Amino acid sequence: MKILVRIITLCIAVTASYTGAQENLQPRRLVDMHTAGVLPRGHYDLECRFYAAGDRDYESGMMTGVSVGLTDRFTVGLSYGGEGIIGRRSDVNWNDQPGVLIKYRLFEERYVTPALAVGYDHQGLGGTAGAYEFGYDGYIFKSPGFFAALSKNYIMLSIVQIGLHGTSNYSLEDRKNVNWPNFMTGFDITINEELAFVMEYDFALNDRTGKKWKYHSPGFLNAGLRWAFSPNFHLEFDVKDIFENKMRRIGDNMDTGEPVPVRVKNGWSRELKVLYYSQF
Repeated sequence: MKILVRIITLCIAVTASYTGAQENLQPRRLVDMHTAGVLPRGHYDLECRFYAAGDRDYESGMMTGVSVGLTDRFTVGLSYGGEGIIGRRSDVNWNDQPGVLIKYRLFEERYVTPALAVGYDHQGLGGTAGAYEFGYDGYIFKSPGFFAALSKNYIMLSIVQIGLHGTSNYSLEDRKNVNWPNFMTGFDITINEELAFVMEYDFALNDRTGKKWKYHSPGFLNAGLRWAFSPNFHLEFDVKDIFENKMRRIGDNMDTGEPVPVRVKNGWSRELKVLYYSQF
């Protein structure tokens, strides 16, 4: 196994070359996690997500957002959505408030050093979470809050681009009980001018599990396939929490005479993301 790892590492080292900060090649997100990518000045994107509703009484959720590049380093965005917009329900469970994104690219990518971006993102994902089922009020996958993201890109065999990314974030959700930062890591592989594969792992250090919500979650693995119909229009299919580590409470076990919370897997989910990218 060690020999195989060394051979793969050697192949990457021989065939990979530094790509520099090519903005049109670097994604601004993987599945959920931020990268160091930002929008160029005068460009914008419109994103629409369709996901399984966090509230089991609703079938699905939808969220739309817009981001604008004010400078080549500074991006701002606004998002909003709710559950039950698509489905048979006569009412809609709207998000409590819009999500706000502020992102600034501090350092550009160099031959040795990665790009660095910092920012604040108030938008949680995956639908709403309630205190009874999940131990806190907010979103299934908590909003990043304050974050810092590193990105480094390489080209293999002059065709395939590989991006390596790492993020640290401090969420403002459930801050009374969880007051330490979280970490995420991931990569994207651009197969050709149309197809890209992305994968990320959220260590979920700010997400707790266990009978009394006192242990941090093992983490969430997410993956997605991105298809660019054109340089302006992208379609992405994502699979989230592949290992089903997110837990929710369904009731109490009274066999012992004391209310012991019964928790089950929340389950993996499928999401569809539509992105339109253009400039003013």
